[in-house]
Amino acid sequence: MAGSVVRALSFTRHTGPGDGAEQRDVFTSACAARGWAAGGAVREFGSGLRAWWAALRLVRAGRYDVVVVDSIDRLAETESGQLAALAMVRRAGVRLLVARDGTDTADPVGAELVASLLTV
Repeated sequence: MAGSVVRALSFTRHTGPGDGAEQRDVFTSACAARGWAAGGAVREFGSGLRAWWAALRLVRAGRYDVVVVDSIDRLAETESGQLAALAMVRRAGVRLLVARDGTDTADPVGAELVASLLTV
């Protein structure tokens, strides 16, 4: 990615009124801090991983370079769903940034953290 701007996609899971704006603020702040271009958003309302699949497809198609999520708990409603979403990231080879704690799967420490969660 040297010499080019990283294009970031926001993934948000809405759990209550007004939380979308807070998640967008976290996304734009994370992008600004890293010099990334803050792009579009994929939003999930309710349960399931349908929107998560859509976000991964956008990255794999080359429209974005990284998916940014507010926190791990926003990936899915349940712990098993969160682990499934992380497994999908690994299988798809998609970069993920968890903005609130700074976990970045492009970083060896972040990649190892995700790997360790999946082997528990």
